Amino acid sequence: MCNHQLSITGYDLLGPDGREGLRYAWRNQESKYFVESASFPQRSVSKKDDVCGYTTSVSAGCALRTFGAQCLFCRTGNVIPFGGLLSYRDIAKQNIFMVLSDMYCSDHPELHNRPREFAYMGQGEPGLSYPQVRLAIELTNRAMRELGQTVYRHVFATSGVPESIEALKDDIKNNYYTQRVTLHFSLHAASERALIMPIEKHWSYKESLFAMRDMVDFTGEKPCVGIMLFKDFCPRRTDLSYSNELDRIKEIVSDLDPRRYRLSFCTYNATADISSSSPYPKEEAEKVLDYVQSIGFEAKLFSSFGRKEQTACGTLGGKMPHNLPSPKWFELETMTEDIIQRLQYRI
Repeated sequence: MCNHQLSITGYDLLGPDGREGLRYAWRNQESKYFVESASFPQRSVSKKDDVCGYTTSVSAGCALRTFGAQCLFCRTGNVIPFGGLLSYRDIAKQNIFMVLSDMYCSDHPELHNRPREFAYMGQGEPGLSYPQVRLAIELTNRAMRELGQTVYRHVFATSGVPESIEALKDDIKNNYYTQRVTLHFSLHAASERALIMPIEKHWSYKESLFAMRDMVDFTGEKPCVGIMLFKDFCPRRTDLSYSNELDRIKEIVSDLDPRRYRLSFCTYNATADISSSSPYPKEEAEKVLDYVQSIGFEAKLFSSFGRKEQTACGTLGGKMPHNLPSPKWFELETMTEDIIQRLQYRI
């Protein structure tokens, strides 16, 4: 069952004076917690390419929580009760509203016409919402064409629901999507994966890798495998301590073919109410990157936006926003809803 009718409620600035971006809070009629999305003037901390990045939620809370499979490092799954899947209209609404906010931002004209990247990595497991996400992607594409905006790509993320990967492949093969869609698989561990990602008990990560193995053959683009750089990660009320040091990274990538997959390493934003963690030393991260590149992998090291505000990499926790929306934002929300109403039946 899908919820409907998100309404904009407030926002937070990310980084000094909001230079890293904005966190948007949406009121969800079925939950006392907020649904969240985020926009970033640059999609990457480490590489400036003038592509705006957007992180979009697919549900209120995470459906994995309903059967005890939420990731131990994810604030969404461990703090927010699951409030239902979002409709494709509410997923697309986040995308369209965030772009309109950038298009009509008088303080930052440089954001008005940049290419847009939409990553479905907010609240929720997109692999359990694929029917809604696929429709939201195409509704977003139609809206961007109407607004004269360029879509750089959409990033479909999953922690490992192989059926959704197969469905995505079928849609790409059948030319359903009118803009580029890429796959991001959150792996993070191998032999000990079930300890920090209980989804492993339901779907083995090897099933997802198998489903992904031929994507490069018909897309010409390797799917991305994400590996979080944990250091002394210890979930609350457990005696587990997990680190992705170089030896463990070697074990993880031993299952991967550099001809079939590319890698993305990300630092972890610890949040005290669910876990403790130490900073991952820069020199260790560089050794990891050097090693995987030496054995043939395309790889990048990604640092999270919103670290101070604990807003990225699984820390979206339905927090009360510090700032109220302006009247202009309500006008943009009405504009967004008008676009959706006009275009929703054409997908």
